[in-house]
Amino acid sequence: MGASWAGLPWELVIGYSCPEDAVPTLTAEDFRRLPIAPPVLTTQPDRGWVLVNKETIVMTDPAEQVFRTELLGYGVDVIATPTSYRYDFGDDSDDLVTDSPGHSYPDHDTFHFYETLGTMQITLTTTWSGRYRVDGSTVWHDVNGTAETSVVGAPFTVEERRSHLVSSLCTDVPKPDDC
Repeated sequence: MGASWAGLPWELVIGYSCPEDAVPTLTAEDFRRLPIAPPVLTTQPDRGWVLVNKETIVMTDPAEQVFRTELLGYGVDVIATPTSYRYDFGDDSDDLVTDSPGHSYPDHDTFHFYETLGTMQITLTTTWSGRYRVDGSTVWHDVNGTAETSVVGAPFTVEERRSHLVSSLCTDVPKPDDC
């Protein structure tokens, strides 16, 4: 027996936890079941073809996604945040893995040089971390684990273009033979 308060005895109870510790845990599996939408993959130039041995710029939108779900009868707010991006350029080169969502020209920092001609498709795989808050609490908890989404861009061709002098405008009708 310990001390008493208002004449009642105090007793040490091992294993007791505060109510905040009793919140349900959103597991990595729970997090992966959320309908996280893959971000849009954007390329520059975006015209259906790129030049061999020139920069093909890739980027995406780093926006967080907010979800409302239920866990063991509790309402739960979840925020999914993109933390890394992996670009597979479809040409057997090493993937580009970065924490930057990329930027458009001229401030670009995520790009690739295609060395061979052909038809390609880029796959963007995004890794998401999560945090959640159970109704009635102001405390945010980290999800122990990550989720991934993937999106495949439209096919495009890698081409070689050469310039040469011509005798007339190539827009003339009929088109000159040397165009």
